[in-house]
Amino acid sequence: MWEKLRKIKFVNIFWSLFYGLIFLVLLNNGFNYLDPDLGWHLKVGQEISLNRQVPSVNHYNYTYTGNWVDHEWLSDLLSYLAFNNWGYEFLVFFFAALITLTFIILNIFVSKKLSDKTLFPFIAIFQLLGIFASLPHFGVRMQGFGVLFLLLLLIIIDLYDRRGEKRYLFFLPLIFLFWANLHASFILGLFICFAWLGIRIGERLLLLAKNRLHFLKLDKVLSADKIKHFFYFTLLSLGATLINPYTYKLYSFLGGYKNRAYLSLIQEWLPQYRFPLHYDQLIYLALGAVVLLFTIYQALKKQNKIELWPFFLTFLFLILSFKSKRHFPLFVIASFLPLISFYGNFFKGLNIKGYQHLLRGLVILCLLLVGLSQALSINFIKQPFTSFCGNYPCQAVEFIKNNNEYQQSNLLNAYDWGGFLIWTMPEKKIFIDGRLPQVKYANKTFIEEYRRFFKEKEDKTSLLNQYNIDLVLIRTKEEPLQLKKWERVFFQIKSEKLNAKNYLRDYLEASSEWKQVYQDKTASIYERLPL
Repeated sequence: MWEKLRKIKFVNIFWSLFYGLIFLVLLNNGFNYLDPDLGWHLKVGQEISLNRQVPSVNHYNYTYTGNWVDHEWLSDLLSYLAFNNWGYEFLVFFFAALITLTFIILNIFVSKKLSDKTLFPFIAIFQLLGIFASLPHFGVRMQGFGVLFLLLLLIIIDLYDRRGEKRYLFFLPLIFLFWANLHASFILGLFICFAWLGIRIGERLLLLAKNRLHFLKLDKVLSADKIKHFFYFTLLSLGATLINPYTYKLYSFLGGYKNRAYLSLIQEWLPQYRFPLHYDQLIYLALGAVVLLFTIYQALKKQNKIELWPFFLTFLFLILSFKSKRHFPLFVIASFLPLISFYGNFFKGLNIKGYQHLLRGLVILCLLLVGLSQALSINFIKQPFTSFCGNYPCQAVEFIKNNNEYQQSNLLNAYDWGGFLIWTMPEKKIFIDGRLPQVKYANKTFIEEYRRFFKEKEDKTSLLNQYNIDLVLIRTKEEPLQLKKWERVFFQIKSEKLNAKNYLRDYLEASSEWKQVYQDKTASIYERLPL
């Protein structure tokens, strides 16, 4: 009896300290950087709040002035209202709490699903690995909503899978109603619903045809009625996504994603094999790949059978995460159950009973010390747009504002400064920002047209004249990507090959038609000389 009470007490203390630590880590991470897109998110939210309607035409750029669908309009509005009423600290606290809550729910779901209390160390280890590897994608980021909704969707599917009760499906349309208005990743959620239908129908057809492949687990095939119920609720969920200010036009943004140029030009969309490599993410992905390979191996050896749905989910998000680093947090959520199940069983025979009391004490002590360290290192920030001037052109913006002759000049700006400029210099239209990199523009994507200015063989004079650009705001110096010594040896690559030269800066420095009118450590401004 007392032993049980001690165990319960330890587990409760452990998880309280663990998620306290996770929250502090996320809080620290959120205050450590300013998301390049936050500026435009807040400005659009402000516009929605003042005008009582969502934007439909892009008026932040002087280049692309076509239609624009803000598929994160509700996130933008809520973020602005929170920022305006309670400040930036509240936003950081909210998004840190959102991700912490997501992983708490994930823990509860996996623990109840596996019903093995001895697995809790593996849950803690994999959550810690997944969260630390995902930190570049966390912070004040709207995609946090997508991570939570993906988890809720997978839980509902799992509950319906196991219990077959229709009452769980009533939550699906409600989830998609909010998801579609908060973040564009709802499209992925719809795909998952239809993929689940396809897999369950395929399993049923295999069973009815008596063509049971020996390596597939087909002993719990759902009835036709249950599959039909899920199909009807998927259609209802699809309909729920149309309940938004744009109605069916919300889906118009999908057309821009046919061109995949943004996947190779925008940092967070880069694949895992592009430098800089995120080794923590690669290790976690490798752990997921091992699970898939062992599952196939055991099935072929007739030691076990493949359960299609979790196998499909893990494989799908492994591919998505490998193709784009941005999807890594989704892989952590989607693959968590198979990873815990596999590695929990793999290390089940590990005997540490003799050291349990010592280990418990050390674990609690470590959590307390690390948590205290995180808490003491948090740099609380009230004014994010003046606190990261080493990365953003704070003083350069003030220079432009203080010189009236620049107010009507067309400005060419660095892509990842666009969101910052929209918030700090709203009266001035800019060339580009992070909202529409994939939109079709000048017979290519917007981001490709922007990148032309920085290519060696492009005619800079013609391009600058084409857009009547009289003012250029770019970095004073590019932050070079430095490879570690072992990376240079192992990959047989030099750092110089990974650092693109800024040919636009070279042109502006050498041209007699342009002069530098401002420079600090972060930003430089060039002005076209009058004829």
